[in-house]
Amino acid sequence: MSQENVDLARRSYSVLNAAYESGDVNRLVPLAEEAWDPDIVLTTTGRLFPESGEWRGHQGLLRFTAAQMEAFSQMWIEPQEYIDAGDRLVVPVRLGGQARHTGIEMEFSVVHVLAFRNGKATRLDVFLTKAEALEAVGLSE
Repeated sequence: MSQENVDLARRSYSVLNAAYESGDVNRLVPLAEEAWDPDIVLTTTGRLFPESGEWRGHQGLLRFTAAQMEAFSQMWIEPQEYIDAGDRLVVPVRLGGQARHTGIEMEFSVVHVLAFRNGKATRLDVFLTKAEALEAVGLSE
């Protein structure tokens, strides 16, 4: 496992939590410029998120995160482990917050697959289960 990729992922989740806590998506901009490839792609599935699809580039990921912040207050994310998959990391996470319009506390478990090239994150795919994520990278539980 590339320790640099794990360190980058850990720092990214920490910065993301700080942005969630402050409610300011712009706190992610320095991280984006330093650690995200300009052509980074985020993919989600409609089975969890209201919108499925792709968000491209720094601005795409920032728009996605801003939409999360609009939907939830007191949002947080907690990585559970980092699983080596060569140039990718499989990261089961718990995330949650308070639904802004209903006040209902919500918590989800999803699995991120982060891809890296030349010290930068190039892709983030979101899966509902660890088995799906591991299969996507050619591993099994």
